[in-house]
Amino acid sequence: MDIKVIASGSSGNAYLIGDGVTRLLLDAGITFKRIQIGCGFRTSSIDGCLVTHRHGDHAAAISKLLQRGMTVYSNADVAGLYPGVQSVEARREFRIGTFRILPFEAEHDVPCYGYQVTSEETGEKLVYITDSAYVRYTFTGLTHIMIEANYDEDIMLGNVRDEKIPFSLAERVAGTHMSIDTLLDLLRANDMTKVRQIYLLHLSDNNSDAEVFKRLVQQETGAEVYIA
Repeated sequence: MDIKVIASGSSGNAYLIGDGVTRLLLDAGITFKRIQIGCGFRTSSIDGCLVTHRHGDHAAAISKLLQRGMTVYSNADVAGLYPGVQSVEARREFRIGTFRILPFEAEHDVPCYGYQVTSEETGEKLVYITDSAYVRYTFTGLTHIMIEANYDEDIMLGNVRDEKIPFSLAERVAGTHMSIDTLLDLLRANDMTKVRQIYLLHLSDNNSDAEVFKRLVQQETGAEVYIA
């Protein structure tokens, strides 16, 4: 599975994946121009875009993608905001080219999906999860994981004590985004025997420690770990 990080974080998220036959954009939370640059100005070769939820850092370019003829898939909430988006049901598999895609519910403050993507070309299986306080499902046979590691609870509480961030913001983050501790618990609960690569996404600028997060996940899984 080829994975390219175009953008990650609260200022915008977009990722490109492909199996040599089919290419998909995961989220579109940056300008269309940045997506074009990130895709090498080959957006016409992208077979579809999977959007997790309505927030601008994941959905900003939807209208422009639709205007350019790209098919965008998401939940009913996003489809209601953007006429032309294809609404897909949670836990009902559909296909785009050589990919089988299974959407599932994530835990955010608006309706939000994660996506399991299986390549019929390579046999690889990827899961993409962002903006989710926790995950209610487990997965088998994964080879690639793209998952949020937004904050460390101790760092965030320290920032509250030092008045760097308000308590209300910390409370919202804890209810809508994934901590490193929750991520590690999730990894322990899943079959990791085939996992080759893990991408840590959407790290907070103030409440995370990228190198510590990377080391902890490597120690837990033995997989290659990348910070998006």
